[in-house]
Amino acid sequence: MEPTALILMVFTILVVWGGLVASVVALQSLTTPEPEDEPVGPMTD
Repeated sequence: MEPTALILMVFTILVVWGGLVASVVALQSLTTPEPEDEPVGPMTD
């Protein structure tokens, strides 16, 4: 493989894995909102 292809491959791998790590960190830091009240409607029996 040529050096240019290796550099591009390493860069692409870092972008993909970096995005994966960033999304996992973001999901862990986000909190889910607490429901304020019980749902009201015909399907809540």
